[in-house]
Amino acid sequence: MTHATKSGVTHLTAANDIDCLEKVKTLLSYLPQNCEEQAPKIDFTLGDELREDLAALMPENPQQPYDMREVVSGIVDDDSFFEIHEHYADNIIVGFARLGGRSIGIVGNQPLSLAGVLDVESSRKAARFVRFCDCFNIPLLVLEDVPGFLPGTDQEWNGIIVNGAKLLYAFSEATVPRITLITRKAYGGAYDVMNSKHIGADLNYAWPTAEIAVMGAKGASEIIFRREIMAAEDKQAMLAAKEEEYKEKFANPYLAAERGFVDEVINPRDTRRKLIKGFAMLENKAKKLPKKKHGNIPL
Repeated sequence: MTHATKSGVTHLTAANDIDCLEKVKTLLSYLPQNCEEQAPKIDFTLGDELREDLAALMPENPQQPYDMREVVSGIVDDDSFFEIHEHYADNIIVGFARLGGRSIGIVGNQPLSLAGVLDVESSRKAARFVRFCDCFNIPLLVLEDVPGFLPGTDQEWNGIIVNGAKLLYAFSEATVPRITLITRKAYGGAYDVMNSKHIGADLNYAWPTAEIAVMGAKGASEIIFRREIMAAEDKQAMLAAKEEEYKEKFANPYLAAERGFVDEVINPRDTRRKLIKGFAMLENKAKKLPKKKHGNIPL
């Protein structure tokens, strides 16, 4: 478990050799035989696919965490999520699943750990997984709730910029179908890195609870409306009012949709159906990178 939790060298652990072989068999079931084949797909009949549980999943308080694994369970085919790197950098989750019978890779921020921020370890973990999926033609689904990059000198000294750039590079280079669902926070540079339209995502959906902005409403209001707040008799009341004003004008998915950064704001219960149809539409996506020896990944 040391390598699995501390260094990230180990992607899966097993209790014994039988458990290990079973996990290898499960892993291989999501992969094609080689990079020339498409990701595996099993027979599936589309029903109404509505998931009412997703509508009640998001807490009313935007500061309250929730488990992104519950979002995954509410979207993918039953019991099909196979998590990779579970014990390392748990502020982001990655793994394979089936959606409408189709094998996909999932990358999702985890609000239960460090509020889902991107740091050195989670950026490396996600970048490694994105490149693996792209190697084997496995479509990518990104579930986004990210308040930004983790601040602090420790992160700076350990290269958060270069490691964050690895994830940015991995998504930008990937030619497989790429869909993003913004569930709540999508702030600043971390929003761009998490498979935004700006770096080539094919489809971007957002729930009505999505907040797409440079930074959170409180921090932004304290900067933008500083003069009004300082001049007010009741500074806390003025700050609260300005926070609501900022949320209404900027921190919502509708302005982003108006500008083309989000393709559609969807009802959470419709998420599974939308994603199944989205990946079906992108099934024959063909994108070739410019002819070159190789890219210059920020190692």
